[in-house]
Amino acid sequence: MPGTRITDQQVTIYMTHRKRNSQVVAAAKAGISERSARRLDKANQPPDEGKRTWRTRKDPLKSVWESIVVPILEQDKDISSIGIFVCDID
Repeated sequence: MPGTRITDQQVTIYMTHRKRNSQVVAAAKAGISERSARRLDKANQPPDEGKRTWRTRKDPLKSVWESIVVPILEQDKDISSIGIFVCDID
């Protein structure tokens, strides 16, 4: 029936039947459309772990990281990220 929302009970029924039956049969038993079944199956898939491994821009702190930032971090263990930038450098 177009326009009606899928209830939690229908989702549970669909998921139970989907373990043993095809998508079409499980959707029919749950009383939902095949399109809604495809959406439910897609929503239950794990997200892509395709995180990029390359940089999108140059690191702005690369030139000062080892010489300035690391010594400040070693000197004061409780310093905040903002504290690094407002710290007075001798």
